[in-house]
Amino acid sequence: MRNTAPHSQRVRCVAWVRLPVACILNLAMLSGCATLGTSVGRIVDPFNLMGMGPPPVRIGITHLELSPLLVPRAVLFEENLTFHLGAPVIFDLMTPHQIHVHLDTGRLKFAMLSTREFCQVAPDESARIVAVALNEHRQSYRKGLLIVSAQSEAKSLEDLQNYRFHLLPRDHVLNDAALGALLNAGVAHGNLIEGIRGVEVVMGRSGSADVARCVAADARAAGVIDETDYRNWPATGGAFAGLTPSRDMFRVIGETIRVPEGPFVASAHTDPELVEKVRRYLLEVLPQRKLVLGSLGLTGFAPPVDLNDYEAYCALYRQLHPADVPSVPAAGKDL
Repeated sequence: MRNTAPHSQRVRCVAWVRLPVACILNLAMLSGCATLGTSVGRIVDPFNLMGMGPPPVRIGITHLELSPLLVPRAVLFEENLTFHLGAPVIFDLMTPHQIHVHLDTGRLKFAMLSTREFCQVAPDESARIVAVALNEHRQSYRKGLLIVSAQSEAKSLEDLQNYRFHLLPRDHVLNDAALGALLNAGVAHGNLIEGIRGVEVVMGRSGSADVARCVAADARAAGVIDETDYRNWPATGGAFAGLTPSRDMFRVIGETIRVPEGPFVASAHTDPELVEKVRRYLLEVLPQRKLVLGSLGLTGFAPPVDLNDYEAYCALYRQLHPADVPSVPAAGKDL
């Protein structure tokens, strides 16, 4: 179908396709995927060098995912929120530590974080939660189950020494939650992290079904799966080669803490009227924009959860990854 959008709306997409990947990443780091032209008829000057138009609404993010066309996946969200607010929206690519500092100074108006990143940002009075992401099950929480094969001799988490332990994809929050459950059961922390002895950690499984099949086929294996996935599987009839396992193929011997999904946060310095506009967009407008949601890999947003709901996971994360949660300097110091 022929693209009939104004030329200014197509400039960035054409540029993204033509530039090498390295240039794309460099430009993203500098401008936060800044909009060059918008459907609200404004000229967007990311650094306000020309003094034209309103200042951009900056949203901190920690990673940039590209589509097959080398266009950032979040570009639809950026464009749609720009249209809704009537002001330019820019994603700033930063580390969690940098996001914390710039939320504290007010340079960043908002940030979109995973649960792990929220713990690294070291949440305090510098920011407040506007909304919480909904996962593929349309839930704002996750809980993991620790399983072994139906033929396994293990009866509790304490029995898993020297077992092969299968995890969910890298950086999945239930991985740390599962390692924390094992740690609380007396499985040494060093054994898990270093992989020298004790539980052997095997990364890279694509999801709960793959973990379950690997565990069911090995009497000396264990793993973590999503509780909602488990409840959706049939009681019987699964097969090792099948797409869906069944619950009778393994036994549940433990569970993780409940972990909230990643929050969308606002700086304490952000104008309350702007915060309310963004909140209404996330909760009321965005659910009608299925294509935009799909580009983010989310099913929607929910109202904020209690900040204390994050504390149990963040305490566990700090215990497992102390180097990822450095002390935060005073606002305004060099990064």
